[in-house]
Amino acid sequence: MVMICEEFPLRKAQAKEAKGIRTYQSTNIDWLLYDATDDQLVFLELKTADTSFDPAQEEIYRRLIMEIGECGSSFLVKDIEEIMFASLERKKYEEVLKCVQDPCYSNCRKAKLVYLAPAAMREARGQHPGNGVEWLSFQDLPEEAPGEFAVEWRIIRRQLVQLDRMTRHSRNGTQEGGERRNYGDTCGFEEMVRLCEENGNTIVVGFDGGPRKLRATTLDEICKRPAFKWDHTEGGKGVKDDRNWIPGRKFLEIVEGLMDD
Repeated sequence: MVMICEEFPLRKAQAKEAKGIRTYQSTNIDWLLYDATDDQLVFLELKTADTSFDPAQEEIYRRLIMEIGECGSSFLVKDIEEIMFASLERKKYEEVLKCVQDPCYSNCRKAKLVYLAPAAMREARGQHPGNGVEWLSFQDLPEEAPGEFAVEWRIIRRQLVQLDRMTRHSRNGTQEGGERRNYGDTCGFEEMVRLCEENGNTIVVGFDGGPRKLRATTLDEICKRPAFKWDHTEGGKGVKDDRNWIPGRKFLEIVEGLMDD
């Protein structure tokens, strides 16, 4: 996979163009990539909030992908040249053109749209395989990265994974009905284990039925659980029923016991 250009401008199609009037407005895809194995362009769009999906933007991407399939990708370069001549920012577009000089990039007849976005957005959109859009969540990012920035990558990924379950309600401290929530945050299983290891009994984990119910749950069911609620024991949010909350060390003890079974 080759990164061609970041913030790659894609020409918008408007009703005026159907009447022979050329327009020069564009929208930028976060990254334009080239998959050499499949000879395919990849439109990669990054979203960090579950409410930032733009249907009109996606429609532009879909139209261009269809056009690439019908007549090849050379029109993308031509569009940039025309936008450049009509723009006061010629240098910016000259730099973009330098990125697409390889003939491979302008002779593609395949392209796809990939979203790197919170899992909560994918679930809200109801996306399924076969609809022409590929969705990756932050949990899908590799846990380790080679090279000199391996440590920094682990920190970055850890923070990004927290975005997977963050919603408008969790960001604003409310639940679906507008009620105040009684937990600090949510995260996946691996992150929950790490937090318990690091914080011990200074945090609690939400689990309906408490320790007894957790012991009766299979490890596979726990790993597949979409998210765990957790909070700090001191200064936590809302009112909690202690029967449904497990101290961090106790949570670890039970989970490690299930792993040994």
